[in-house]
Amino acid sequence: MFPVPLLLPLLLAPGSATVAPGVTARTLAPCYSADLRPAAGSLVSAVGCTVLLTAPALRGSRAVSWEYRAGSEDGVILSYGFHHPPNVSHLYEKRVTFNESNLSLQVVLQRGDSRLYRLRALEEATTWFHLHVVEPLSQPKIVGNSWVEAGSNTKLVCNVLQGKADAYWWMKNGVLLVESERIQFVENTTLCILRASISDSGYYTCIVSNAVSQNETSFLLKVHHYTNVVLPVMLTCVVIGSLAGVFVWYQRREDSCDNCCRTGSVLL
Repeated sequence: MFPVPLLLPLLLAPGSATVAPGVTARTLAPCYSADLRPAAGSLVSAVGCTVLLTAPALRGSRAVSWEYRAGSEDGVILSYGFHHPPNVSHLYEKRVTFNESNLSLQVVLQRGDSRLYRLRALEEATTWFHLHVVEPLSQPKIVGNSWVEAGSNTKLVCNVLQGKADAYWWMKNGVLLVESERIQFVENTTLCILRASISDSGYYTCIVSNAVSQNETSFLLKVHHYTNVVLPVMLTCVVIGSLAGVFVWYQRREDSCDNCCRTGSVLL
């Protein structure tokens, strides 16, 4: 039995373990606000964008295949042998480009492409590469009452119809809002203003973001005193008969409006 000091060098000797080569990937521009730097091991990209997958030369690479794994399901994206055209799976038709010189693969991403990917040759294969595909965010929509009476409570709700937002920010007139006694956030999607005052009037902006995109929209809120509100009123005066005349409208200070429509006769 070897002493411990002699055993350790044997375990750490070169060639005692073989590490499989890895895949490198990067998102090609343009792609919203996704990170365009090359990544090893895993990458986050967006639906509709193009990802370039590359791998080092493999032993027996005269015949190779790009493969995917989704849960317990394994499949082939593309298989290629020298002097033969690439054979592309129907799942990836018209959205992959294969480079025969370096065996790299470009994929236009769709929903459901969050999978593991690797390149396999006759004698060896790369490690699995994790690609996470995120849907970019549509422009959010703020729902709320734009005309609010001073002293009342109101709320603005920021809705995103496409994609899932990871973060929300609220701004007023370009300044970031922070929570206070009167300004409160409900799950960040809803801004609550308690006891609204005239100073709360202004443009409110909801900013949303996820790993690949950022979007925003604004909403004009007006806070008013009830006594300062002037609403249009339509009054109709109906005269029955053939008498032509001049109609004079006037306002009484009393609440009643009896006989407030009068005529004066005019000769034709």
